[in-house]
Amino acid sequence: MAELQLVTGAAGFLGRALVKRLTAAGLPVRCVIRPGADASRLALPGVELFRGDLLDPASEAALSGTDRVWHLAALVRPTGLVVGRRALLARFKAVNEDLPPRLAAAAARAGVKRFIHFSSIAALGPGEDLRDDAPPAPLTYYGKSKLAGERLFRAAAARAGLSHLVLRPCMVYGPGAKSWEPLFDAAARRKVLVPGAAANTFSICYVENFLHAALLAAAEAPSGAALNVSEGSISMRDLLLTLAAALGRRPRLISLPIPALQTVSAALDAALGLAGLYLPGVMGADPARFREACSSWSHRCEGLRALGWKPAVSTADGLAASIGEKL
Repeated sequence: MAELQLVTGAAGFLGRALVKRLTAAGLPVRCVIRPGADASRLALPGVELFRGDLLDPASEAALSGTDRVWHLAALVRPTGLVVGRRALLARFKAVNEDLPPRLAAAAARAGVKRFIHFSSIAALGPGEDLRDDAPPAPLTYYGKSKLAGERLFRAAAARAGLSHLVLRPCMVYGPGAKSWEPLFDAAARRKVLVPGAAANTFSICYVENFLHAALLAAAEAPSGAALNVSEGSISMRDLLLTLAAALGRRPRLISLPIPALQTVSAALDAALGLAGLYLPGVMGADPARFREACSSWSHRCEGLRALGWKPAVSTADGLAASIGEKL
């Protein structure tokens, strides 16, 4: 009998792609979906929906009979124009820090055989040629909460004797990746404002390459491993020009001085901080997010390479497939 797979965060871009890949392999999948969330894209053969809020311990009933857990649910940024900073930090703690270790303990009690926790390269922070075991230096609220959650999860899983794995996705792209929409929109313009020379690099991975890595690691990586997942890096300049070329555009990149932008960002953050507020949709209102965006990221992924993983789809082909739906 095929092993039942439990996927949290199944309604998101990565979650939907994972569910589709698992069901294509003939595996039954149970998706944990928040009440009210749109689950129409999960209407696939072999998919069972479990409606529940993971912060409610009652949702642990979803673990019953499950063989493998894929925990993708996380808070990246809240919705809304303005949020309270204290409430935001409490939400990051509840979702990204406290939830993973609680689920690990519950999974062990339920007899789950393997638990794959999706962290983020933001937990390590920016840097070049980073190893899987690089000293972490996260910058943002999100990155710090993911690092704390990763550590708490690994400790809880080890105490419970639960076979477990941590994956740290980079910027995963592909058709339907909403987080890439601003880049697509920018590439379509005649003039694009960029910080500095736009020479900083992004660590990226096409969604199909990522899924291959995730399934391989879930099957082969030793319990307790924490693996970065990236197919390589590309500079902001090259990324924008590649996307623009696919759209038949040739934009002019206009450089803005990074020190001046940092000064404005710090001033805006300080003013908001006095009122205890945060603007989740404005990168410039958060100096840490702005610094992340202007930093370079690259990863060795030696753990995955040792398992025999290599990207099957080139970055050029992956970007072309991603932009194709915009043409």
